Amino acid sequence: MKMRFLKILCLALVIVSIVAVSTACVKDVENQDKFTIYVPDGAPLLALTDALAHDKLTTSEYKVDYTVIANADQLSAALLQEEPDFAIAPINVCSLMYNKGADYRLAAVSIWGILHIVSSEESPTLESLKGNSILAFAKAGTPGITLKYLLTQSDIKYTEDSSIGASVAADTVNIIYLTDAPAIKDQLVIGSLDNVDIKFALLPEPVATAIAGATSKKYSAKINLQTEWEKINPSTRYPQAGLIVHKRVIDAHPEFVDHVINACKASAAAAAANPAEIGDLAVSALKSNAIPNGTIVASAVTGNRLSFDFTLSKDSKLAVNKYLEILYNQNPTIVGDKIADEAFYYYVSGE
Repeated sequence: MKMRFLKILCLALVIVSIVAVSTACVKDVENQDKFTIYVPDGAPLLALTDALAHDKLTTSEYKVDYTVIANADQLSAALLQEEPDFAIAPINVCSLMYNKGADYRLAAVSIWGILHIVSSEESPTLESLKGNSILAFAKAGTPGITLKYLLTQSDIKYTEDSSIGASVAADTVNIIYLTDAPAIKDQLVIGSLDNVDIKFALLPEPVATAIAGATSKKYSAKINLQTEWEKINPSTRYPQAGLIVHKRVIDAHPEFVDHVINACKASAAAAAANPAEIGDLAVSALKSNAIPNGTIVASAVTGNRLSFDFTLSKDSKLAVNKYLEILYNQNPTIVGDKIADEAFYYYVSGE
């Protein structure tokens, strides 16, 4: 009887232990604070693919869910409502949100100059555009503004006529705007617009590299706007997108914020080191619609057309300020009608 009692007691203790362990595990999961990060499809997503696909932003205490955003309008709407805790956004959008009162801070630049002019000509320069039309997108956005800024600074006149068949003066470039980069890609595959041969088009990476394969190499990335930017602004790179963090998270969980920033930095390094693998992972695991395949991504990276240089605010602030000043001078509303002040920047611990 005594032996039977001891067996029953041991069994009961084992059951209690199992229940206790199970309850503890559930409790840990249920007690995780949950955060969100919004990431635009394309190059910004590639930079974070390693972290997102392997859930490296999440810790034992904090869970991070990601949302891939298809276009800038959706991202801006979400940021105005202050929905995401973290986001990758165009630098001008980061400034615009801050100046409109959305309580975000810029922690780092994650994407540098990825705009290129693809061409069917052999060795074009900006001068080669004279007397021709170029397809572009985002007339009032940073792609359109950047193109016009570079032309103006290079003493090249431009017009904005919607007809590709319009006569273009020998010293002028005619810019024709389509809805977005995919629309431009579709026209390049055809090879003409309104039965007029297309010689030049503005595209971001990795689409600029993908178009070479899609058009049997008729079009390929020939003019790097990052390079043209640096000719006009020596020692200043062209920042295009950055990581922003909401102040509510910074105030409540500063150590976790630094963890996310460091994880994003490591993810960008992984993308730079293994672009083909990251490209395929973005397509398969993250189901990106803007990335053709890993081979395209690897080609863009090795060709120095796509950079995954995650640069903290401390080291990117001068370039960001210069960029915002240039945009402000072109169109003040695009950055929120003023240059963001020092409080716009977030510095990780120890900076």
